[in-house]
Amino acid sequence: MSIKHILICLLLPLAIGNQAECQSPSTVNEVLRMRAELLPNNGMTVYGDDLLCNRSLYHFYNGNNFTAVWTPTMAKSLLENIKAVSRDGLNPADYHKAAIERALQDGRVSNYEKAGFELLLSDAFILLSSHLISGKVDPKSFDAQWKINRREGKPLVLLQKASDTDQITQVLEQTRPKYKAYDRLRTKLAAYRTIAYDGGWQKIPDGPTLKPGVQDDRIAMLRERLRYSGDIPAYQPEDVTLFDSILEVGIKRFQKRHGLTADGAVGATTLAALNVPVETRINDIMINLERSRWLPDVLGEWYVMVNLPAFELEIVKNGNVEMEMDVAVGKPYRETPVFSSVMTYLVLNPYWTVPPTILSQDMIPAQAKNPNHLKNLNIKVLAPDGQEVDPSSINWSAGMKNFNYTLRQEPGPNNALGQVKFIFPNEFNVYMHDTNHPEVFGKSDRALSSGCIRLSKPLDMTSYFLQYHSPPINSEKLQELLSMGNNKTIMLKQPVQVHLQYWTAFVDENGDLNFRKDVYNRNSKVLNAMMEKPNAL
Repeated sequence: MSIKHILICLLLPLAIGNQAECQSPSTVNEVLRMRAELLPNNGMTVYGDDLLCNRSLYHFYNGNNFTAVWTPTMAKSLLENIKAVSRDGLNPADYHKAAIERALQDGRVSNYEKAGFELLLSDAFILLSSHLISGKVDPKSFDAQWKINRREGKPLVLLQKASDTDQITQVLEQTRPKYKAYDRLRTKLAAYRTIAYDGGWQKIPDGPTLKPGVQDDRIAMLRERLRYSGDIPAYQPEDVTLFDSILEVGIKRFQKRHGLTADGAVGATTLAALNVPVETRINDIMINLERSRWLPDVLGEWYVMVNLPAFELEIVKNGNVEMEMDVAVGKPYRETPVFSSVMTYLVLNPYWTVPPTILSQDMIPAQAKNPNHLKNLNIKVLAPDGQEVDPSSINWSAGMKNFNYTLRQEPGPNNALGQVKFIFPNEFNVYMHDTNHPEVFGKSDRALSSGCIRLSKPLDMTSYFLQYHSPPINSEKLQELLSMGNNKTIMLKQPVQVHLQYWTAFVDENGDLNFRKDVYNRNSKVLNAMMEKPNAL
C-alpha cells in the first residue's frame, strides 16, 4: 500500500465521518496498527467519545502485534459489566456505554470503524478496571493530608487475561476490593436506590420533642420513616399518633446507627438526621465506596483501624475484631490526617513535648498572660542543648520570634498524654494516647483533640499488646510500672499495622448501615470529583 493510500485511509473518515469506508485491501489488523500508532501523541475520538488510555492502548496492541482481540460476545459482556458498575457507585457513562451501544447497533461497518471499535472497547476495559482497582478519584489531588498507598493493579495484564480467556466478567470481578466492608456497602447502595425509586421518605415537620408516651400527628410519619430505613418492622398500632415502645426501640437503633446519643427521643439533632433525603444518603454510600477503593491492597493480619468521623477504634487480628473503643480525634481546624503506618513501641508515663501549633497558638500566649501557666501544668522549658531554662528569663510577649526552646510536660496526673502513648512513626507526629480529660468520651461529637488520637480504654489496649511481650507483662506488673512514675519505653514483640481512615458511611459487623457527620467537610470534594468526566490515564 502506498503512502498516499495510507493517508487517504486515515484522513478520509475524519473528513466525512465514521460512516465512510476506505476502499482498500487492508485488514482490520492493518488499520488497527495505523490507528494505534497515532494514539500516543494525537489521541482519538471513536463513535463520538474521546479515548482516554492512549499510551496504554498503543503498548497493549504493539505487544499483541496489532491483532484485534474483541469478539462480539466479549463486547456484549463488557457492556453488561459497564451497565452494572453503577452498583459500585460509579457512572456507566464514564466507560463509553453510549458509544459501545451505538457501535453494537451498527449494521455494515468498515475496517476503519471495526478498528476504532476495538480501541474503544479496550479503552473502556482499561479505564473501568483501573477505577475498580484504585478509585476514579485521586484523593491526593484535593487532600494534602491523605497519605495512603492505594491498591495497585495492572490493567493491561488484566486485559490480556480477559482476551485470552473470553472471561470479561470474571476478570473484572477480580479488580474489586476484597474487603467485606466493600461488599456490604454495595448491597446497601442497591437497597437505598430502591427506596429512592419508591419515592423516598417524607420530611417530618419541626415541632416539640417526640418521645415515649407523647401523642402527635407526626408520629405516623415517624413510624413510616423508620420502617423505610429498616429500624422497625411494619406493624399496625392501635393508636397511630402514640409514641409507643416499638418506636422507642427503633429511634434508639436509628440514633446508634448515626452516632447520636441513643436516648430514644426525637429532638432537633435526631430530627435533622431523619430528614436527610435518601438521595443524600445514596451519595454518602457512593463516596465511601470510592474511599474503600483507595485502601491499601493488604491491611495486615494484625492491625489497628481508626475511623475518624465515627470516633471509633478496632483492633483486628486474623480477621477477628479483638477490641473496640471510643476515641477522640482532631478538631476541624486541626484535622487528624489519613495515613497508614506501623506501631513499633509504646511508652509508659510519657513526657509530652508541646507540638509547634499548640506552642504558637496556645502555650506562648497563655504564658504571656499568666507567668505561672507552665509551672501549673508541670511543663519545663528546655534550651536546644537540653538544659532547663527559667521561664521568667524569656520574653513571652514576642511570640515565636527567635523562640528556640522546647516545652516538655513531665509525667504525672496532669500530663496531656495520660499514662501511656502508642507510637507509629509518621510525618505528622500523630500518635495514640491516654488523656487527663476522660470526660470527653461522654460526648457524641469527639472531634476535640489537636490531631492525635485519644483513647477511651488506653490501659486495656496496653494490657492487650503487652500479653504478647517477651516475657508477657500482666496487669499487675503493668500497674507496678505505672505507679513508679518513670518514663519507660517498651518495644512490641511484633509490629502492628495502624490505619487512620475516613468513612462517613459503613456497615458494621451486625449488618447495620451507619452514617456519621462529615466532621472535616471532605465529602463534597470527593462527590464533585466523582461527577466529573474521568481523567486521561
